[in-house]
Amino acid sequence: MKELKMFIDGRFIENESGKWIKVLNPSTEEVISLMPDGTVEDARKAIDAAEKAQNQWERTPSIERAAYLTKIATGIRKREKELTDIIVREGGKTQGLANVEVLFTADYMDYMAGWARRYEGEIIPSDRPHENIFLFKRPIGVTTGILPWNFPFFLVARKAA
Repeated sequence: MKELKMFIDGRFIENESGKWIKVLNPSTEEVISLMPDGTVEDARKAIDAAEKAQNQWERTPSIERAAYLTKIATGIRKREKELTDIIVREGGKTQGLANVEVLFTADYMDYMAGWARRYEGEIIPSDRPHENIFLFKRPIGVTTGILPWNFPFFLVARKAA
C-alpha cells in the first residue's frame, strides 16, 4: 500500500507525526493508500516555505512561470491513464468522467500559461487634471483554498495555475 508524503519546501518529506489518514475506495471501502495526518507544525512549515519563495517567484518573468504550467500539462497528459485510475479509485467516478477531468486539467494549465502574454492592467482617470492612474496587478502573498470534492484534480490545478 502506498504511503504518501507531504510536499513542503520543494521536497517530499516523511510523516513526522506518525499518524495516517486512510484513503478509501468509496466503491469497495478498500484502503488504497495512506496520507500523512499533518500537524499544525507541518502547516506552519509549508506556509513559511511558501512565503520564503514568494519574492523570487514574483520576480520570475511571467513567460517563465507559464513554462512551468506547460510542463505540468505535458506531465499530466503523459500520466493520463494513471491519474484517471487514481480519480476513479479515490472518488468513485466513472472512467469517462475521470478521464475528462484529467484532460481538462491539462488543457486548463495550457490555457492559463497562455495568459503570460496577455497580462492586463488598467488606466484609471484621475480626479486631478493631466493625470492618470496606472493599476498593475501583482501577487500579494501566500493564500490557501478550501475545495469541494467533486472535481478534486481540476480544482487543485485551477487554484495553482
